[in-house]
Amino acid sequence: MNKGVNYEIDRVLNNKHLGNGSILLFHNDAKDTPKALPIILKGLKEKGFQIVPISQLIIKDNYYMDSEGRQHPK
Repeated sequence: MNKGVNYEIDRVLNNKHLGNGSILLFHNDAKDTPKALPIILKGLKEKGFQIVPISQLIIKDNYYMDSEGRQHPK
């Protein structure tokens, strides 16, 4: 899907499912991602999100998954 930089930015920053613990996947062969990613990262930080490695998000033991696929400790 090559719908443009603005589409990609809007798709991430205004996604109704964006929340604490969201894992964002960007394909390395997408045409517009290199232009959109710095703007997306800045926008996420402005919304109060912290960018961390996935290893800091995954709960390995004693958790449950909600209907959005987010892990929560029990």
